[in-house]
Amino acid sequence: MNASQEFLELIVDYDPEIRELAGAVADLVLDIHPDAWLGLETAWGGFLLFKTASKEGNTVCYLSAHKKHVSLGFAEGSELKDPTGLLQGSGKRQRHVKIKKLADVGRSELRELIRQAWERQPDAKVLEDAVQRLREICLAYPDSSEALSHGHPTFKVGKKSFAVYGIYSPSVAFKADIQLQADLEGDERFFPTPYMANKGWISIRIDEDTNWEQVSELVAHSFAQVASKKQLAALAK
Repeated sequence: MNASQEFLELIVDYDPEIRELAGAVADLVLDIHPDAWLGLETAWGGFLLFKTASKEGNTVCYLSAHKKHVSLGFAEGSELKDPTGLLQGSGKRQRHVKIKKLADVGRSELRELIRQAWERQPDAKVLEDAVQRLREICLAYPDSSEALSHGHPTFKVGKKSFAVYGIYSPSVAFKADIQLQADLEGDERFFPTPYMANKGWISIRIDEDTNWEQVSELVAHSFAQVASKKQLAALAK
């Protein structure tokens, strides 16, 4: 059973019309981008995730079912051109489209939003290499480990996270002190990490021009923010 089928099983208690609508929207996304990797998030009522490259890739769009509609969310929806006003939401980055009937699935404006969302993504090979580079940087630290958290590769020292890949965009998230936050302000490569910015987290966009020496320095800074004295001492040896 693939993730799309698992999602339909997850929403089995919804009206048949909603389940049919969810299946049609999933098919639409795959028709536009057949290479999307599908993942299932069971929290918050369940989401079908459409990701780049693999389970470690960033989420481009996501599907959820509701009592009277299905919702197709866009991780970078605020960056999409939407002349007809289909997108809803007021967050800094995410937007969604409410789809209430099968006829809505055929709207050219919806197809265009999906197409834009995928065209914004760097080449899949760039993203796969980015995950591997970040893994090599992070796992070189003492007492470090990797785990998937809400579908995102998350690197921890002990129980504390110090780097996360792909939180709703091709990016690396890290924890910054107040001075670094001020230094990076105004640099378009950086943006507040969704859900984590209030704790000092910033993300750097990943593409083919990413300066990995700088990423390594930012990860080192983040590690120092969360590591214990014992872990920092082990790093100094």
